[in-house]
Amino acid sequence: MNRILIGNLISACASGCLAASCVVNDKKRAYFFQMMESLLLTVSACFFGVWSSMSTQAIGTVRNGLVMKEKFSTPLMILCTVLTTVIGVAVNNRGLIGLIPVAATVQLTLCNYFVKSLRGVKLSFLINVILWTIYSYCILDIAYGTASAVIGVLTVISLIRLVRKEKTEQTA
Repeated sequence: MNRILIGNLISACASGCLAASCVVNDKKRAYFFQMMESLLLTVSACFFGVWSSMSTQAIGTVRNGLVMKEKFSTPLMILCTVLTTVIGVAVNNRGLIGLIPVAATVQLTLCNYFVKSLRGVKLSFLINVILWTIYSYCILDIAYGTASAVIGVLTVISLIRLVRKEKTEQTA
């Protein structure tokens, strides 16, 4: 039980990083917060004993750092995608539920490479938040699951504001 509590405390800190990444309007800052979130979730996954999440979050930490520094090339995207899939599936100890981190990390890796607009980045974060929310509740990471659900709503609001701002700028 202490492991679950510690995992939830670390995940609560990761949730703060996730929230920041979803509301800032600067791609570099958004990926910095995503990198910090992935790092904290790597540690919390150890306490929950979920190896597919730990491995995919570790790869995600590196990926987010590369994206932030604008060094995320095609070969690195392919490498991150392959490593996430192979390692995540190989160490999965949670059956079908354990494949959610693999799918979520591959989704975000591909979006990080192909999506360049702020709107697209926020939309990919939203999809990712939904996947991680489901997964979090399944592994008893109540702190992150709850925060992710709330952050998902905030991301929708942020997207709506961004779209309105873009429309206003187009008509001006």
